[in-house]
Amino acid sequence: MADKAIEYRKPLKWGELDPHRTENTRIGMWAWMFQRVSALALVALVGLHLALTYNRLIQFLLLLSIMFHAALGLRVILLDFSIVSVKYHKALIWGLGALGLTVTLIIWFSIY
Repeated sequence: MADKAIEYRKPLKWGELDPHRTENTRIGMWAWMFQRVSALALVALVGLHLALTYNRLIQFLLLLSIMFHAALGLRVILLDFSIVSVKYHKALIWGLGALGLTVTLIIWFSIY
């Protein structure tokens, strides 16, 4: 059996972006990042909501951001307290995301 040499990628230089940086990023990391982005969106949307109280687009985006942030937060709670096994974390992301979107639409259409 021939001894096959391991091929490594060359190291990145300062300021160079790795073209393969998202290949091995797991969905849980993206959920974590999107929850942080939704927190920033909530801060901006609350400010816009206070300035433009009756703007329906801002109200909808605020409601959507709240539900998205809450769904991902509920996922973290369920996983951290071992209520749901970690092997179901992908199902939690999609299931709670769908539940959040459903609740958002129910609330939106019951108001408007």
